[in-house]
Amino acid sequence: MSKTFERIFERLLVFTTSSSLLLAAAGIFSKVLNNYEVEKEFINLFVYIVLGVSGLIFSLVLQIFALEKIKSAMHVVFIVFYEIAVLVIAALLGEGYVPYVLIPALFIEYFIGVGLNDMFIFHDRFLFECETFQGKELETYLFHNNLSAIDLTEKTKGQQVVLFGLSIAMFIILVFGKLSEGSFNIFIDLLVVVFYLSIMLCYFTLGLFKNDVFYAFLGFKDYIADKKRLLRSVLLIFVLGAGFAALLSSGKPLIKINYFLGEYNEQLKEQAPLPEQNFNFEPLPMMNVENDFGSEGRPNFLIELIFEIIKYAAIVVIAGAVLNFFIRPFFTKHWRVFWSEGRLITFLRDVWDDIKNFFRFIFSKDNSNQAYSTVQAKSFQDSMMDFLKKAKRSKEKVEEIDRLTKHFMRLIDWGEAHNIKYRANLAPAEYTEMIAENARGSGDSSGSSGLSDVSQKAALAGMLFEKALYDKNVLTASEEKDFVDAVKTIISGHPENQE
Repeated sequence: MSKTFERIFERLLVFTTSSSLLLAAAGIFSKVLNNYEVEKEFINLFVYIVLGVSGLIFSLVLQIFALEKIKSAMHVVFIVFYEIAVLVIAALLGEGYVPYVLIPALFIEYFIGVGLNDMFIFHDRFLFECETFQGKELETYLFHNNLSAIDLTEKTKGQQVVLFGLSIAMFIILVFGKLSEGSFNIFIDLLVVVFYLSIMLCYFTLGLFKNDVFYAFLGFKDYIADKKRLLRSVLLIFVLGAGFAALLSSGKPLIKINYFLGEYNEQLKEQAPLPEQNFNFEPLPMMNVENDFGSEGRPNFLIELIFEIIKYAAIVVIAGAVLNFFIRPFFTKHWRVFWSEGRLITFLRDVWDDIKNFFRFIFSKDNSNQAYSTVQAKSFQDSMMDFLKKAKRSKEKVEEIDRLTKHFMRLIDWGEAHNIKYRANLAPAEYTEMIAENARGSGDSSGSSGLSDVSQKAALAGMLFEKALYDKNVLTASEEKDFVDAVKTIISGHPENQE
């Protein structure tokens, strides 16, 4: 499973878990809360749209907060201003009653997302620290620097409790919704299925996180050959479990709630009625301070004035502190740099590229994470890891070089099979030039025009790999695609492979 796929998959879990819970709750209790006789709609289409869109916005905002290392207190600032914006939109659209539901619902949805997203942030931090180490070196590093591993382990324990609590919350919503004759339809059923599937996948990722820590202390990193196949197995188990649950609960529930409620109502009817009691309360006489205690009993005017000044001064100080807390972040240097450098546009562009890579990975048949057997390919990978360790590249750059290196290793394996030997003193472009010369020589002898294309693709692959290696900026999505296509063309374009 590629790094991009994991990143999008994890943030997708944050969205589906929080949004499906709130949307299901809103849908179930809409029939109970809405009073159509007096035209009071607390839950309508506007509420569903806001909750769904807000889930996506919250996922993006939480990712920005993680990348920019924003303080936790800023979560409160964001959700307050976000809810104010939603209230303004609701007022402009004439949705007068929906704020009573949206204010608490958005607050709950956001902080559920915050809690779940923290789990993935701790895991990303752990992987980033271990990115440039492998084998005995990784084992030694974690022996002396294990704070990130400890934090991740403790976070996974806490997240298990949170996920269990969310599961119970959905169960309680379903039970009370059924007892109050709430609304149930295919849309609600689908949301409940999505929620429990998300919870199951969250538990699945927690298990992987624990294994990452365990094997990292032994010096292993890529201990799972094909995570995509493992994910498919988990989804198959969920589908089978949901199918059996549907068969077991269809029409004949094992626990009949109505039976117990009926028995409880009969017991209440059998109880003897309580005797009526008449409590006569006499009001206490009014107290007159001057008549009871004299004129000296009233506080001095100066003391009253001092207490009034203290009261209003405290109100002003508290109001000023609150105003400073919410307004000050917009005047910080970090805020100015974020907008002046166009980081939001860059972030959204990266997210769009990640989403395209996410679906490309899902529907791809080749497995770029497979093991490589040749010594030369492994030597090339080790040299790339040593270079990244010395160059101290960004996290995105390390992930990019890791992806390109795996494709280049396939090229080296192909070259070894076709007597194009890789040596450690060769630069990537020099090795692809050897492949191009081989293709040109074979093309001259056989007259094949396809080998000239292989020669061009080899030169392109070498140029793009060295650009990615030495340029601090990552390749564009089209450049990375050109590199991958060039490697595939070289491997599949040789005459021996076409026979």
